Amino acid sequence: MNNIKLIKTVDPIKSRQNFFKRLLTGAIPSYHKLLCKKDIAKKYLCLHKPLSFFLFVVLFTISISGCKVRIFDLQPIIPTIPSPTVYTTPTIVMRQTNPPEPAITNTPPIHLAPTQILQMTAIDILDLVMINGAEGWGIGKIPQGEGKIVVRTSDGGVNWKNVTPYEAIYANVGKDVEISTYFLDANRAWILFWETNQWTPQTGMDVWMTADGGVTWNSSKLPVTGYTIQYFNNAAIGFIDASIGWIFANLGKNQDREYIGLYTTHDGGESWTLRVSSDSINLPSKGGKNGAVFRNALEGWISGSNSRDEPDTFLWQTTDGGNTWTKVNLPKPEGDNIPTDLFSSGAYTCSLTTPKFVDFQYQYAWTKMTCTGGSLEKALSVIYWTYDAGKSWRTMQLPKADGSLEFYGIYQGWYSQLADPGATSDYEILYTSNGGVDWNVISRTAWKSRLHFITPVIGWGIVEYQGRNAMVKTEDGGFTWSQILPMVNP
Repeated sequence: MNNIKLIKTVDPIKSRQNFFKRLLTGAIPSYHKLLCKKDIAKKYLCLHKPLSFFLFVVLFTISISGCKVRIFDLQPIIPTIPSPTVYTTPTIVMRQTNPPEPAITNTPPIHLAPTQILQMTAIDILDLVMINGAEGWGIGKIPQGEGKIVVRTSDGGVNWKNVTPYEAIYANVGKDVEISTYFLDANRAWILFWETNQWTPQTGMDVWMTADGGVTWNSSKLPVTGYTIQYFNNAAIGFIDASIGWIFANLGKNQDREYIGLYTTHDGGESWTLRVSSDSINLPSKGGKNGAVFRNALEGWISGSNSRDEPDTFLWQTTDGGNTWTKVNLPKPEGDNIPTDLFSSGAYTCSLTTPKFVDFQYQYAWTKMTCTGGSLEKALSVIYWTYDAGKSWRTMQLPKADGSLEFYGIYQGWYSQLADPGATSDYEILYTSNGGVDWNVISRTAWKSRLHFITPVIGWGIVEYQGRNAMVKTEDGGFTWSQILPMVNP
């Protein structure tokens, strides 16, 4: 307020100037209190109502102009979600989409080290994460070659560069190797290599990391102590920023039990701490385990499938970085076709995907549950949404159980599913603009796809067509698709 200067005007009424000075300096505390002073109100407010109200508006505007509001501080309008209803087959077909023809090349067979490429050649993209319209990462495989490689694109997916760590190439020659990757941005990525059915605590496991888009890589090893089960069956790696990450490893099943290994890092992968192992007692072994996700260094979830004697257990939560875990009580889905004993009978098998956050503050996340058995004539799938970082969950039913789900934010979503018998195409893509409450068919295709969107209109698809992999792209929200013929250079 001290920086505000009064502009003197020609005014024969001296007392009016004194009034304004008192108002600005706080001698007159508020506009409301001023109204209560009859002697002042009569002289100033009654005679000069437009001027006094204008001054009040100006002062109020100045008082709030210094407040800075961040975009993520603004809470979204959460859609009103009615009770789910039984989905009926949509009849809306916006546009017909022709199936892509997979790339056909005459490249001779390549029998080299897994990532040794001598010339520009066609490549199948098996997994894809685009950072923006041009830059992205992928996992690829040469159709006649051996093994999987890590690749990077800077032109939207047409041309790719092999960026697999050089040391890892020759360390894994002749081995049956699987990889798990996480791509944080255009520069930072992590790769986990393991030899299928061969890894033991004696051989160790390498984690590779890059901060320059794959030009250089550094490696670290996971600690190998604390296991009673000798093999990794599968593993997945994830990060929430450049420092905090985790590795989730399946260690084998035994009837209704599954054991896992869970590592965490707080220094970008340079060192790892074993939080859960087959010897741990802080996470129940009952039920299957599908994956882990964290929203910060302390809060995280492990999703899985229920056991026969605990039919309502699918999700566990930690608030201390993975040292202890508690069961999350998810609400039972509602609807006429939802069995009343879905969460109380061991006759049903339900499995929950790993929650996926869709905002940078890690408040909004979705997960998909699929149930079979019991009185269900066919598989049932529902979406669980949280808008408060896992404190509460809402549920709504999906059209079919066999589809691939993708969301951009909390409203726009796509669902690629098998079409009904007798339909004009084998598959169809559905779209929602209200978080999954309503779905409409926007495209019919001949291919099964896994979709990845970076905006509400720009997205890519990894598709399977006639036993081959292909790559497609949309620029109109999924109504039409064009094929990309990816090539990789040495």
